Amino acid sequence: MFPPPALPFLFLAHHDEPPTAATTIILCGHSPQSLPPPASARGHHCRRRPGALATSYLARLPGDMEPQEDEPCPIAVRLSVDDGAVICAAVQAHVAAIRALRMRVTALRMSRRGRYRGSLPGRQPNKQRDFDAGLNNIVRDYCGVDGQVPVYNEHDFETRFRVPRAVFRRVYSEVKDTPSFRRRINATGRPQAHPLQKVVAAFRLLAYREAADHTDEYVWRSRSTILLSIKFMMVCIVSEWESAYLRRPNDAELKTILDRNAERGFPGFMGSLDGSRWAWHQCPRGMAGSYQTRKGSRGIAVEAVCDEVLWIRHVFVGAPGSLNDVNLMHKSPLYLYVTAGRWPTRNQSYTLNETRRTLPYYLVDGIYPRCAFLMSPLPMPSSE
Repeated sequence: MFPPPALPFLFLAHHDEPPTAATTIILCGHSPQSLPPPASARGHHCRRRPGALATSYLARLPGDMEPQEDEPCPIAVRLSVDDGAVICAAVQAHVAAIRALRMRVTALRMSRRGRYRGSLPGRQPNKQRDFDAGLNNIVRDYCGVDGQVPVYNEHDFETRFRVPRAVFRRVYSEVKDTPSFRRRINATGRPQAHPLQKVVAAFRLLAYREAADHTDEYVWRSRSTILLSIKFMMVCIVSEWESAYLRRPNDAELKTILDRNAERGFPGFMGSLDGSRWAWHQCPRGMAGSYQTRKGSRGIAVEAVCDEVLWIRHVFVGAPGSLNDVNLMHKSPLYLYVTAGRWPTRNQSYTLNETRRTLPYYLVDGIYPRCAFLMSPLPMPSSE
């Protein structure tokens, strides 16, 4: 519980000491110039608690803020109850708000600042990259030139890009006309990189998790432009297909999934639920403890639900890597939806172990707890 809004407070820190030795002063409606420090605090830094320090200033409050003899001052009553704990919490919240505001102002200034300053003396010139040669390399290797057979077949294409050619063409057709991928003409009249070069570089980087400048010799793209291509391609993919693919199945789709899995011998089975860890090599040192996995590396926890046709129905990304699969599930929105009864619908009944059930389940491993919507397979099944 914080003090009422009518009691403003101010956080003052001495600049000649580190932040850990900062002096906290609670002032009610006054500035430091209007209220001199008490005699005990003159000549040295104040080491008293915020509650006791604020109480010493109560006798100096004029007007309606002065304590009356017939009734106690509300500030004194508050300080006598919590002994400054509430004010300390309010100061911490105030400092956190100031830091958040400072970060927002800094981000706004950086966004207004021009990233590219043009041709200035002392700047390194751009490398003379042959964009047409990079485009010809891609077309020759995967599409063929002048009626010749491509160097790499369909299996090689899917191995290198981790997606079939049809999926690659669908993504390329969607992003090639966006402003970030459209081919431009620079100030000298030379055409810049083709959209195919940007998409190929982004797919190769995501498929192999290699350095951004590793494909420079092949697609003739710099490191910064490849990273921008990945960012813009991911934004375009999410905005275009998130509502179609990354969602929970509706009633008709759920019935189809249950019927298909019942024919496979898994009645009531919706999909497989499991957690994984993604390595975070650029993890800040201050967050290394929270994001340290059980293997000692820094990572981000990922929870996903996938069916037998490799359709990812649910993804939860961003939790610290130190969480195990159980703690990760408790923070997942899927767990909150199921436990609150909002999803899935119980209009599909099935029989499992001679028991009539209406709640579908996910298939998990042995670390997950026993829940009505989680089913762990037996390590040694038998007919008994």
